[in-house]
Amino acid sequence: MATNNEIEFKQLLSKDHYQAIYDTYFLDTKPFSQTNYYIDTPNFDLKSHHSSLRIRIKDDTYEMTLKVPAEIGLMEYNFDTKVEPKLNMLIKSQDLPQDILNQLLKMDVDVDDLIVLGALTTERIETEIHGNLLVLDKNQYLDFEDFELEYEVNEYNEGLIQFKSILNQFNINHEIPNNKVQRFFNRKHKLSDS
Repeated sequence: MATNNEIEFKQLLSKDHYQAIYDTYFLDTKPFSQTNYYIDTPNFDLKSHHSSLRIRIKDDTYEMTLKVPAEIGLMEYNFDTKVEPKLNMLIKSQDLPQDILNQLLKMDVDVDDLIVLGALTTERIETEIHGNLLVLDKNQYLDFEDFELEYEVNEYNEGLIQFKSILNQFNINHEIPNNKVQRFFNRKHKLSDS
C-alpha cells in the first residue's frame, strides 16, 4: 500500500489552450493512456463525503485508489488489485483492501452496495517543471471530451505561484474546476435526466 497527500492545482482548458500548452511543453513527450473505473453506491455515498473510489488500469496493471479530503489536498490510499472492473459490476467487501474498507466504514458507506458506475479514459502527458509535475490530460467519458492541466506540487504556496505563472503565459484565468470524478458524475446525472 502507498498513502500519499496529493497537492495539485487544476485548470480546464479549451482545445486551443490544450494545443498551445502541448506545443510549448510537450512536443517531445510520449503520451500514455489510462482508464479510471469509478465506484460508488447507487445513492452516491462516497460523493456525498467528497470522496472517490476508483480502479485505474494502466499498462495492464490494476490499482484501487480511495481519495478522501485532507487538511490540504486529498489523502490517497493506493493498492494493487486483481479486480478487473466492468460496468455495473458489484464490488464485494472482500475485494477491498483492509485500509480502504476501514475508511469506508468510518464514513458509514454501505460497502455491500458498491458498484462500478462508469469509466473515464485519459490520454496523459507529463513533464517536470521547477521540480514539480506538469500534466496535460485529454479525457473521454460518456460521449464527451474535455482537456485539463494539472500541476502536482510538494509545497502549496510556491506551487500555486508557479501554476498561476504557467497559466499567465497563455492568458488563462485560474478557475478551480470540478475534479474528474465530479465531472464524470455530473455528466452521468445530466444524461440520466434527459
